[in-house]
Amino acid sequence: MAVENQSHPSTEHFSLRRCILETLYELFKEYPYATVELKQIEETCQTDAKMLNWNIVYLEKCGFVELGKSIECPPYIASSAALTAKGIDLIEDVVEFKRRFSDRQPDQAANKTCQP
Repeated sequence: MAVENQSHPSTEHFSLRRCILETLYELFKEYPYATVELKQIEETCQTDAKMLNWNIVYLEKCGFVELGKSIECPPYIASSAALTAKGIDLIEDVVEFKRRFSDRQPDQAANKTCQP
């Protein structure tokens, strides 16, 4: 599979990651122990399952979300998701959250979202 070499890659995934985290945070504030089905995140963030899957796995690898993988649930990679303490801390640090998940054209340093 070829990957296009773009001088200005799309920032759509940064916006989606931001939406995923904000959606989970709003749910956390209302129901701290709740998890949300990926279908609900897909609808709220107005994306598709393919785009949601690789972005939410990325957020899991960063330690920002925890995925419920107890049952198969195609087309989704997991049955549910919840925000971790690290994800909550990131969102509540408004400056850092905006820096990591900006909707603007990414520069190489600002959008390394897993970096401490």
